[in-house]
Amino acid sequence: MKADALIVGGGLSGAAAAICLARAGRSVHLLESQDGIHHKACGEFLSIEAQQHLQHIGLDLDVLCASQMRFMRLVTNGRIAEARLPFVARGLSRSRLDEALIDMAAKSGSYIERPVRALDLLPGGIRTNVGERQGRAILLATGKIGLRTLPKMVPENAHVGFKMHWRLPGAALARLEELIELTLFPDGYAGLQLVEGGIANLCLVLRRERLAALGGRWEDVLAMIAPLSPGLRAVADGEPLFARPVTIANLPYGRIHASDDAEDIYRVGDQAAMTASLTGDGMAIALRSGWLAAQSILAGQPAPIYHERLRAMVGPQIRRGMVLQRLAEKHWLSGAAVGVLRACPALLRWMVKVTRLPEAKADATLRSHRQL
Repeated sequence: MKADALIVGGGLSGAAAAICLARAGRSVHLLESQDGIHHKACGEFLSIEAQQHLQHIGLDLDVLCASQMRFMRLVTNGRIAEARLPFVARGLSRSRLDEALIDMAAKSGSYIERPVRALDLLPGGIRTNVGERQGRAILLATGKIGLRTLPKMVPENAHVGFKMHWRLPGAALARLEELIELTLFPDGYAGLQLVEGGIANLCLVLRRERLAALGGRWEDVLAMIAPLSPGLRAVADGEPLFARPVTIANLPYGRIHASDDAEDIYRVGDQAAMTASLTGDGMAIALRSGWLAAQSILAGQPAPIYHERLRAMVGPQIRRGMVLQRLAEKHWLSGAAVGVLRACPALLRWMVKVTRLPEAKADATLRSHRQL
């Protein structure tokens, strides 16, 4: 039986869209490639916009034991600037958050099929490793991974991402409470913060050429960053919680999908748009795209109209974020900037504010199906 919406991918954007559509009475078939709980390369930083979307669909971050962050520390070239964030951020592992959203999608009436690996795009459907699946509306939420029939997104000298969870010694753990530490270095940066259960998440990105120059191994990267900041020095004494880091290559930062009039696929999450991870708004944009795709489908708007609306909504944030990330990768400039920010912490708070998404306003259709 053909579902009203076939969603490929059960991450933030796919699950959020499934929840909104199912609660509005649409039949939803969600395909997820993983069989159960799994980790993803992600900073696991929930900005105020991401929190608002999660609150809108009824997800309680306190129940999930998300950490709180009220302060930011920016470190580069031995210099440190600290400031209070303009909002209380939250930290939550993607493994816990994604599973909570998939569970909410199922309880909202979505049919969840897993593990299913999507292979090719077909007219009105998807070919998978277990057969063809059909949907009146198709939402592609496969993250940075495309399908065989779609063009690859591989920028020149693209970034490579790493994520590792750590159990830190007591004193180091206490120093990281309510704090996110961002350490800038040539061609990349590292973010360190707490998620649930007192676990520290270290997420970093660096240019592919820089990684090759270091030797190409995780151990080489760790050796390079360990002396750079107070938090990263503490990580050296911690216990890694994965056998090896979660990695992802060829990150297409700055990309916003341009839909043509003939395209009938609603791309959400990183398939639709990807901001600089330094802004901390990647998860917010993923949730926003899922919400907007659901709103567009409920309003009978075709995919090209949805993509135009999404571009207008997230484009300014992504452009500002990319400027910020390019400047941060210039070590001489970032070092001077930290000196200025140290003298005037209000500038750091302003930088956080200007890379936020605009407020999302639900139309009457979605408001009528809101469940808190």
